Parts: sequence; structure tokens; C-alpha cells
Amino acid sequence: MTMSPLHPDHLTAGNQVGPWRILEFLGGGGGGRLFKVEREEHPGQPFTMKVALRPAGQHASEEEDADGRVSREAAIHMAYDTGLKVHALDHWLGPSGYLYFVTDYVEGETFTEWCWRMKPTAARLLEVFTEVVRLVDKLHRRHLWHRDLKGANILIRKEDGHPVLIDFGVARQPGMVTLTVGVPPTSPHLLPPECLAFLAEGAWKEGSAFEPGTAGDLYALGMLLYEALSDVYAFDPKLPYDQLVLAIATKIPTAPHVINPRVPRTLSDISLRLLAKRPEDRFANTEALLQALWDAAKEKKKPEWQVSLEQPLPEEIAPQEVHGEAGSAEVDVPVPEESEPAADAQPVGAHVPRTRRHVVTWGLCGVLAVLLALWLALSMLAPPPEKGSLSVPTSLTPPSSIAALRRFTPVRQAAAVLCATAGLACPSAPTRPDTNVRCPEVATQAMFQQLSLRKDLNAVIDINQPGDQSQLGTYQDGPIVGRIVGYSWSDPALPDGTLLYGRMWTGPGIYEGDDEAVIARYTEARLPDGRTYPVCIVLGGPEGRVRKLPGSKAGATVLPRELPVSAVWRWM
Repeated sequence: MTMSPLHPDHLTAGNQVGPWRILEFLGGGGGGRLFKVEREEHPGQPFTMKVALRPAGQHASEEEDADGRVSREAAIHMAYDTGLKVHALDHWLGPSGYLYFVTDYVEGETFTEWCWRMKPTAARLLEVFTEVVRLVDKLHRRHLWHRDLKGANILIRKEDGHPVLIDFGVARQPGMVTLTVGVPPTSPHLLPPECLAFLAEGAWKEGSAFEPGTAGDLYALGMLLYEALSDVYAFDPKLPYDQLVLAIATKIPTAPHVINPRVPRTLSDISLRLLAKRPEDRFANTEALLQALWDAAKEKKKPEWQVSLEQPLPEEIAPQEVHGEAGSAEVDVPVPEESEPAADAQPVGAHVPRTRRHVVTWGLCGVLAVLLALWLALSMLAPPPEKGSLSVPTSLTPPSSIAALRRFTPVRQAAAVLCATAGLACPSAPTRPDTNVRCPEVATQAMFQQLSLRKDLNAVIDINQPGDQSQLGTYQDGPIVGRIVGYSWSDPALPDGTLLYGRMWTGPGIYEGDDEAVIARYTEARLPDGRTYPVCIVLGGPEGRVRKLPGSKAGATVLPRELPVSAVWRWM
């Protein structure tokens, strides 16, 4: 017998909420859950429904009113021109049940997803960002502050590419009773410096609320623009809280045009002004910001504004694109033809020639490898031994890697050993992977378009680890083969039994906060039906780091055998 859902988290496709049929779960936060729905008597036309997480009731204050955010958001949509029409406002499971409201459905993607997929030019980004600012300006003219402006709360409509603001659950006007204690509910790395100063004063303990006003929304817009231009956070969210607070209060973020030479200086300067430590040093209001953006738009027909803002690879950077420390002048680094660079010299761009030492080293490696190859070729004419052969289980090897393994002949092994024993500078496996690197486009398309990954996943870290799931595992650096473990809440795009091929790094020098950690990345998925896809999946959360358990030591890291895994847009 199937039980009827009694909580928003139990709602699934096919369930009814009043006259509305659930089609799909869209997400949600602390205030409620979002669903794609259709009206029972008019199927085929989608709408968006938001349902409060707790039932309505009479509480001591509005602060404790469980459906306060949802009711306020519905009221804002009805009172202001937010671009979304309210089609229903009611309670599910009776008058004292869960408040919900229904609005137009916006088919599209978040601003963050749009930036990742489109890799827009500076000109196109300026157009979209200016439209976002116009929407915020329209709210500010009515003395309404959003207070939670971020990429996830801006949808780019598929039909026309225009932005739509969503999630008004914590928006407020002057004098309005707050639904949040102290500060807006957002990630700590997005809080403005004046907000942190308010927290440090401790007035919130007495019930005082932080009033960010215009300056708070402008700072949030600065964060939005900064991330879109540089593809990094202004302040690292992985920092311990005390270090993060100190950085927000004192550190000026690296200018986007220094991080990415394709960023126009004008837009870089606007983003940094919006992130000024003192509110009075930002733009006076959204009108002043729009004027600055209008002035910047006069440059957008220049060729450099028509190039994708995707971070160029070092070899793609032309000499004139390399900025100095301040980013305002070109850097000309002369490289002597015959002499070695100074010990503290840093290469700029990709046009620094190799020194003679590197050429000699690699030449020596090559000569020795050829000599070894000749010797091994003669020795391999003899019959191979009957015992002791090493076979590679291809069932546990990613299909794209089988050919590479077959090419890894004894000659290559001997060359590697020779380099190591001779003390030469031959390539070696890194003790930790590169970070802050984009996931290949072919993998993001496979994960988020072909497979449409949306929900959480769990996986056995390495199926080659003996034992059962109730025991801890001991892991070392090197290749791993994970396996998706399917649960009722798992994403069916990667079903139970899907194999994940990747690698683990156990350090040293890898940390999660103050604790030693490991990094495990899976780059290929093979479904039970044999289909294979390139992927970017990390062990743990999106940051891709898992703390080592007690008992870990060098070369023997102790971890659970099963952990959550996350599909990511970039390796962090």
C-alpha cells in the first residue's frame, strides 16, 4: 500500500498538491522546495510551485513563522512587477498545512550555468549583466532590496536569453519585519565587509537586524560580475571562517583582468569598485552603476570585446595580452639565448624558449631509451617465461585507456626506471593534481546535457579494495575504479553499477580546512549497458576533498568505503 506524501520532501512526480500535479523536482533552499507542475485539467502547460518546508501556524513572532518567507515571496510577486505572475496561493493538507504558491515556469538555466555553457564574450556578458542591474534598479526604485543576489537566483530564459530574478524570500523594505536574525542567509564568502562588522559587534544577539540596503545589493552585483569575468571567487569559500572573515575585511581581490588577460580593463574596474570595503566607495546607487555600464558599452565593438572570456591556455596568450602586476602595462621579458634564467625568474606567457639544460636532459633520456630499446628487443626474441606474466583486467580498465596500457611496453618501463636511477629530470607523477581547472567541455556536455545529472550520488570509492561496506578501507595514490551505489533518491542518469574510472591523490600538502585530506577524481563513466561518457566527478562535495580518518599515515590513507560523489564544472 502506497502512503500519501505528508511533507514537501516526500513529493515526487505524479503526486497532487491541490489541483496541481507534480512533474519534476527543481530544487530549493532553507525556505521551501521548488517543483515543476501542471494543472490537472490543463495538462501540458508547465508552472513553478514553491512549497514551505513547515506547516503554517501561530507563533510568537514572524521570525518563527514557518511559512513567512514563502508568503512574503508570493506577496512580492503579486505587488511588484517581478516578471513572474502568481497563478495560485493556497495551503496543502488543510488550512494549517504547508503554504504554497504557483508562478509562471521559466525554462532556462541559472546565470552561473549560462556563463559555464556559453563562455560569453565581454560584449555579451555586459549586455546580460546590464539587464540584471536594470531589474535590480526597478526594485530599488520601489525601495525593495533583494538581499540574496547570486548566480543561482538569476535565470536566463531559454526563449529570448533575458534574465529573470527569482527567490524573493528574504527581500525587504525599510521598516519591514525581518524573517532572518542579523544578516541575510547567504554563503559567508558572499557577505559584504560591513555585514561582518555588524556580526562582530554582537548587536544581533539582542535582536538587531542588519540593513544592507542599496550598498548590499551593489556588493552582491559586484560578486556576480567578478565571478563571471574571472571564473573564480573573490574570496575562497574553502578558507577557515576566521581567515575568510579577515580576507573579506582587509584583502583587495586580484583584479579580473590580471587573472584573465581577455577581460576588458573597464569591466574589471567596475567589479572592483562594487566590491569596495566601504559602502560609500561603491556606486551611489543602481542608476550610477547603469551609467558606468553604459559608458563601458561604448567600447564593446572593439575586437577584444568580441572574444570569449574563457580563460586562455598559456600557449594561447599573445605577448601583448600578458599584464604586469597592476595589469595596466605590457611586460617585456627578455630571455638570453645562451644563458640560463635567474633562479627567481618566472616565465611569462608561452614564448620563453627552453634552456639548454632541459634540451640536453631530454636528449640524454632519449639516447639512453633508444639503447635500452635495442637491448630489450634482442632479449625479447627469447621465449617468454611460462609463469609470472602480469595481465591487466580489461574489465576494470576504462575502454579509452586500454590502448594506452597496451602501448606501455617494457621499453617505456625501462626508460622510466633509467630516468629515475640516473637522477635525470624526466617527467614524474605529481603528488597532487592541478586545481582551479575547467572541466573539459566534452565532459560537461556529457554530464549536464546528455545525461542531465541533477541529483546527489553515492559511490564505492574503489571496487578493488577488499572487504565489505561496513569496514574502513586503506587507500594509496594511483588509479581507482569506483562504482555508483543506487538509492531511491539517486539520479537515475548514472544507475546502480555504473563504473567510474579515475585516480586518487593522498598528499602531502592536501588539506580540507586544517585537516589532511585526499583528492579523488573520476574522468570516465561506464554504464551497465556498456555506454561510456567522459565525466568530471569528485569524491565528496564540489570542493573535491575528503578528510583522512584517524589511523591514516603516509602511503596508507584510511577512508570509508562508500562516500558521496559530485559532478562538477571545474576541478577545485
